[in-house]
Amino acid sequence: MALRILKLTMGLLLLFTCFFAYSNENQFVIRVGDTISITVYNELDLTTKAKIGHTGILKIPLIGNVQVVNKTAQELSSELETAYFDGYLVDPSVSVVIESYRPFYVRGAVYSPGVYQFDFDMNVEQALALAKGLKDRASKREWYIIRGVEKSRVKVTKESRIFPGDILEIEESLF
Repeated sequence: MALRILKLTMGLLLLFTCFFAYSNENQFVIRVGDTISITVYNELDLTTKAKIGHTGILKIPLIGNVQVVNKTAQELSSELETAYFDGYLVDPSVSVVIESYRPFYVRGAVYSPGVYQFDFDMNVEQALALAKGLKDRASKREWYIIRGVEKSRVKVTKESRIFPGDILEIEESLF
């Protein structure tokens, strides 16, 4: 009985983890190398479009320097609305759009390692096709993605998703 409860608890925990991971993975955060567009409704002079530099800071009209890295478009939009409301605009409506994302990288035992443009819903198999496929000595199982600021290395399959800034690493095999 205790084993059943433990299995049920672990199953529910896994289910919730997968649900939250899936819902959060579609909320891309702004990082260095992304291009964003900021528009304020009925205020054309306040429109900003910029590629995020290494500082992660943008100079926003009337507000000044704003740290934009590690925020979702929605979070940045809310922050800018609050800042514009504080003495500048009566009822600001700010829209933030990530126009283009930083590229992803493929390295290791592929025919064309390099930098590739990120596209939504791209998986490892599609990334390998962009890199002109696996070399003869490429491993069929030792595929990894290096992801995030912490550079965590995760084993992946051909169905795994690619995210902006990922490094897809294909190991060589002895056989």
